[in-house]
Amino acid sequence: MAIKNFILFFSFLTIGTTYSQQNCEKVLLQGKVIDTLSPQYFYNFMIVNRTKGKGVFGQPNGSFSLYVNNKDSINLSIKGYPIIGFRVLADSNCQFIVKEYIERLATNIQEVVIHPLKSLEQIKEERSSLAMRETRMVTGIEAMQSPITALYQAFSKKEQNKRWIAEQEFKDNQRQVVKELLRLYVSYDIIELTEEQFDEFISFLNIDIDFFKTATEMELVTFVKDKYEHFKIMNAMQIEQNTEWRKLLGSNFKGAVRELLNMYVANKAIDLPISEFERFQIYMNLQESFLKNNTDLDVYNFVRDKYYNYIDFYKIDIRSLKVNYNITEKDNEDWKWDLAHKKDKKIATITLIKLYNEHNVIQIPEEEFDRFYIFLNLKESYMKSAKNEDLIAYVRDKYYKYLDFYTKEK
Repeated sequence: MAIKNFILFFSFLTIGTTYSQQNCEKVLLQGKVIDTLSPQYFYNFMIVNRTKGKGVFGQPNGSFSLYVNNKDSINLSIKGYPIIGFRVLADSNCQFIVKEYIERLATNIQEVVIHPLKSLEQIKEERSSLAMRETRMVTGIEAMQSPITALYQAFSKKEQNKRWIAEQEFKDNQRQVVKELLRLYVSYDIIELTEEQFDEFISFLNIDIDFFKTATEMELVTFVKDKYEHFKIMNAMQIEQNTEWRKLLGSNFKGAVRELLNMYVANKAIDLPISEFERFQIYMNLQESFLKNNTDLDVYNFVRDKYYNYIDFYKIDIRSLKVNYNITEKDNEDWKWDLAHKKDKKIATITLIKLYNEHNVIQIPEEEFDRFYIFLNLKESYMKSAKNEDLIAYVRDKYYKYLDFYTKEK
């Protein structure tokens, strides 16, 4: 009888467990991986659902939480550690909890100079405590009471040297802390730099000391990652490329600037269609003397800064400028014929407006064609000489200004 009761209880337990598993629409998978030998942050920790072919990043502290389906096959992947694989089996609460202790894989490495990695907490303490060694100056009331001492400290070369040395020590300390941070970022594959590139990259960072001391980990890693992407772009633009536009300086300034912009667009430093080049050149107001007397990095930073201001000023949506409206030379034949044979710019322009309406370049009601024609103010010479994409860009720019102008009027 006791055996019967046990079998019956076990059957109910099995059925209940199976029932709960089968009725879980989603299973909450949560857990944590721990390196007991070397507690650290995992910036490249990924949870891969092999059943669905999808992956998400875990938290830097090794924890993770996500919804999956019951019996999904999961891999936990961290660079430098063995892959952990398992299958999800939901409990009665539709949860599956994982806790894994991991150890780094043994690797054969060449003999190198080892810089022990500091933790983010250690670096954060060093960041916040950065301060320049005080070189006491007599000021205020003290200066009035001891004017000779104040004058000596202000003009003495010895005192000036003391201050200069203190400033250099402070800058060296700052660079050292930044290097520690970069080593940590490199070890977690956030950036890819060699030790030899650190000094060049730190100069490129030009990080504000107050920001460096007070920024959160997320703010700092975002800032460095963004600067790193620009650093890669700069390195991608070889000396030969920079030489090409510099060769044109003196003989063809506009051509030099156009060549410079072509290089930046090709290397994805800026995202601007050719049809916007002329207007952007005018907006930048680049002086030939500036290009001649400044480094490639200075020119790069100037152009990028102007680029973002330009996009914001003209409220330009780059995506809309790059749309292919599939307007061919055959499509343009009608308005060009009107211009050549009817000798009537208005008729030709109205035909052009109709064409652009049909291809969704602009959206103007037919009753507004005359008003838009006046606002557009297209020159006949420009209509004859402009390239297809340049004419589209010009009309679209006028179209947005037209909408803005008559919206304000209302």
